[in-house]
Amino acid sequence: EFKGYEDTLCAGKKIYESQRGATAHVATPAFIIHKDADETQGEVWFGTLAWSGNFKVVAEQTPYDYLNIQIGISDTDFVWNLKGGENFASPRVYAGYSDAGLGKMSNILHRFAKECVMPSVSADRPLRVLYNSWEATTFNVTCEGQMALAKKAAQAGAELFVVDDGWFGQRSSDHLGLGDWYVNPEKFPDGLKPLIDCVKRLGMDFGIWIEPEMVNENSDLYRAHPDWIYRYATRPVLEGRYQYMLDLTNPEVIRFIIDFIDKLLTENDISYIKWDMNRALGECASAYWDKEEFRSIWYRHVDGFYSIIEELRKRHPQVEFEACASGGGRVDFGCMSRFDEFWTSDNTDPLDRLSIQETYSLLYPPKYMRAWITDAADSADRRVPLSFKSRCAMCGSLGIGMDLNRISEENLKELSGYVEEYKKIRPLVQFGRLSRLQSGRKDDLYAVEYDKDGDAVLFVFLQLRPRGKYEYTVKLRNLEEAAVYAVTVDGRTMEKSGSYLMHHGLVLNLRADFSSKCITLKKQ
Repeated sequence: EFKGYEDTLCAGKKIYESQRGATAHVATPAFIIHKDADETQGEVWFGTLAWSGNFKVVAEQTPYDYLNIQIGISDTDFVWNLKGGENFASPRVYAGYSDAGLGKMSNILHRFAKECVMPSVSADRPLRVLYNSWEATTFNVTCEGQMALAKKAAQAGAELFVVDDGWFGQRSSDHLGLGDWYVNPEKFPDGLKPLIDCVKRLGMDFGIWIEPEMVNENSDLYRAHPDWIYRYATRPVLEGRYQYMLDLTNPEVIRFIIDFIDKLLTENDISYIKWDMNRALGECASAYWDKEEFRSIWYRHVDGFYSIIEELRKRHPQVEFEACASGGGRVDFGCMSRFDEFWTSDNTDPLDRLSIQETYSLLYPPKYMRAWITDAADSADRRVPLSFKSRCAMCGSLGIGMDLNRISEENLKELSGYVEEYKKIRPLVQFGRLSRLQSGRKDDLYAVEYDKDGDAVLFVFLQLRPRGKYEYTVKLRNLEEAAVYAVTVDGRTMEKSGSYLMHHGLVLNLRADFSSKCITLKKQ
């Protein structure tokens, strides 16, 4: 999931694809072709597919000294029967060229995404700092427990409180309840309103988790509509995560999903939806269609998925929708035009996230990268400082997933300090120009810069300090040569010229494993 791979293109074809019914985790629907380019130099050709289903990318180096690139929906086991007078619209491909390396390529794509792809109602709206309850409670959700968590989330500085899985139906584990989207009366005797009122009094907005495309066998919905799932009549149904996939090619199913989400949003003051999808499409067969159409099922599923989110956005234009699929399984430009952000990865270990976030940023903008501060990486074998974890998450749209029931008052106060610091630099991170200055794939240090309107912020992360090395030099990139900048490091401010900062650089003292810095630069 967002591991960076490079292959040399030689004679023959290289194929990258998904056949999971979604964008998937093993490849991304895009290509980046270059000849010895780096972040600032070299020619780069790139393209990305605006599609959230099966895809194929083919790179073919021909014997005639030119390269063919094909990118589009997958042709594997796909047939679309086009009748007279009908149309078939293939997904868009956004392609481009950079004459100044991978950095310029990313800046082109990030700017294009904001101007032309993101929903216009929210493209200029900063994303709030959210708290998600999953790691604190898992399925053990109760109204009182969530209220107690909300108080701690407000202390931490969260602006949005999100109840994750476990609030609906008879949902006490992942074995049952999916599809029964009513508020559990034992957990919430008076509905969601008391919790929402509590969250609003604490100065936060309220959000909630759903997985609308799925159903458990042990659910009222499945018992009432066993024909509403994808299945072959002559075979047992394959389960994934103890769940089946609803048939989004069936108009009845689409109406059911739209109606229950619309009801949830209409009856409750909910301003955010985390839309999850936790299994791949296994059976391309439907009770709604004749067998002759089964080879179009996975395409029709994505079309149905798009139609649902598009209708909900029309009815509830101010609601913020996050695309999640067991992590980054739906990170693509197709979802970007319909959602407000991506859940980047279920892997929240901060050391892993540094490489995940670096590769993600090649194609996708930081604003769409939800990044949480969590308890991951804390064990008897390794403890990563809260400062390192927080600054790693501050490189995208900040969220908190820690178990706040177990946090000390001292750490809660420290956490709130990082949240306040993020709010000050949020415009730079979410809307600024990104520059990858140094990569931990090549040495000990990750360094990334964001600049906007003459100001900048620099994040620096040391993974493991080599023996005897305490000082590291980081050269900034997109500053004005002649301008003077107030540079604030560790609470101390000094003035340096843009020329000095870009050509000589900042010399930073990093004396311990997992050291990190957040450095602000303000043009004078």
